[in-house]
Formats: sequence, structure tokens, C-alpha cells
Amino acid sequence: MEHNMAYNTQSEPLVISEYGRSVQEMVKHMCSVPDRIKRNELARTMIQIMINLNPGVKELENYEQKLWDHLYIISNFELDVDGPFEKPSRESVEQKPQRIPYKDELIKFRFYGRNLQTMVEQAIEIEDQEIKTAFINYIASFMVNSSRNWNDENLDKATVIQHLRTLSKGALNLTEDDLHIHIEANRNRNKNGKPKNKAKKFNRGNKQRKRR
Repeated sequence: MEHNMAYNTQSEPLVISEYGRSVQEMVKHMCSVPDRIKRNELARTMIQIMINLNPGVKELENYEQKLWDHLYIISNFELDVDGPFEKPSRESVEQKPQRIPYKDELIKFRFYGRNLQTMVEQAIEIEDQEIKTAFINYIASFMVNSSRNWNDENLDKATVIQHLRTLSKGALNLTEDDLHIHIEANRNRNKNGKPKNKAKKFNRGNKQRKRR
């Protein structure tokens, strides 16, 4: 006994999956309707069906134009109707976004991150000496406090000066007298980022429960 069953794997791929295969089949039929007035009526009806299937689309900006664009895309740009918006071109829809350029230069000190390296590069370009000095001291303070809070490491001025010289490719030649580092209050963080006092309190609670 033969069963005439249609499988999705044997059908055309869905162009826009959220509308389903039925919509795609109806749009395909719509393109074959010879009467232009009838096609226009069917297109407007199809827009309402697409809204019912995906009501969240109304929250998008210019949602009506997006729906008409989707209708043309589903039809493989073959639908010829008098829509309220200009028909998009295949080239504009299929155009790939421009690649975001990334710096090829490797980060010299990964534990500081690329942002600090960028700040050092900006500090080099500052012409006002007073502002430049304040900015360099801010960068140095950030380096020291970050190391204390997250790596449990106390950087001395000599190390900071060496790192700044390396990050600036020799443009920042400082002495220890040039740096005025602001040390933040100890945040008492352990290595997993949680305050140590809470960890101690939790441990004390466990010990008390064990004694009971």
C-alpha cells in the first residue's frame, strides 16, 4: 500500500522560517495570479496573516515596511504588486555587512587588557603637560589597583614605569618622582571576585554548625 506523503526534506528550503511553509506556498501561488488587482488584494491579506503569525513584529520600528520587504523576499523578488513601499532589490538584501576592522597588534600585557594599551597611546598624543601628567598618573594608579584587587600583586613604581615604557614603545620615559599613584582602599576580594569578609563569615558559620 502506497502512501503519498510529502516530507519537508523534499520541499524547497524555507526563505524566512518564522512564517512557515504555508505562507511560502501561498506567496508562490500569489505570484502566478494573472489579475493585478487580485494580486494586490491577496498581498494585503497576506500581510495581515504575517502579522497574526508574528504579532511581536508590531514592536519593531517601521514594521509595515519590514513585512512588505519580507513578502518580496519570500517571493524570491518575483511578486509584482502595488505595495505602499518601494520593492527592495536583491542586491540590497543580500549585501553582506562590512567587516569590523580589528587591530592585528598583539596585547603586550594581556592582564591589563587592550583598553589600557589604548589609553597609553592616547596619553602619548596629549600636548598639555598638566593634563598629560594627570592622565598618566590615572593610568598608573589603575595598573597598581587592578593588580592589587584581582591578582593579589603589589606593583612597585619601577615595574609600572617599565610597563608604561614598553606599552608606549619608549615614548613615555618616566621616573619614580613623576608618578603619584593613588591607592584605593582594599576591597578585600578573593580570587573569585567575592568579598573575603563574606567568605570568612560563611566559614565561621560552617564551623559553628559542625560544633553543634
